[in-house]
Amino acid sequence: MNKNLQEMNLIDLLSEKHLALRKRVTELYPDSINKTESHILAVLEARQMLSISEISRIINISRQGTHKSIQGLLSQGYVEAVDVAGNNRDKHIVLSSKGLECNKKMLILKKQLEQQIIDKLGNSHVELIKTLLKEDWLDS
Repeated sequence: MNKNLQEMNLIDLLSEKHLALRKRVTELYPDSINKTESHILAVLEARQMLSISEISRIINISRQGTHKSIQGLLSQGYVEAVDVAGNNRDKHIVLSSKGLECNKKMLILKKQLEQQIIDKLGNSHVELIKTLLKEDWLDS
């Protein structure tokens, strides 16, 4: 076991595992998508249509960082910018068919990775982790 992890608090442990899992998924995916882009694609699939500012708040990075990632996703054809009704300035970002297909492939990789975790920790432990993470234990 990693000695550094032994001394971490819950928040840092969750952050470390989240980053490591995102990195693993993007390493397994054959296209050149980084972990931020992968996170944006997952958020867009869940929420369907968001502004860059909304995406920034959800994934907790700067608007400039989000904008750079969105530009990369636009140029690779994973997302599209669509007009917002009654607003000539802002655009919403949506998944393209390529982005939807990418998410489907990444979901397969995530399920394979989850199975590896189940094989290592046991199904009951993984189910317990999932149950605990679904609980409403953060004050909003």
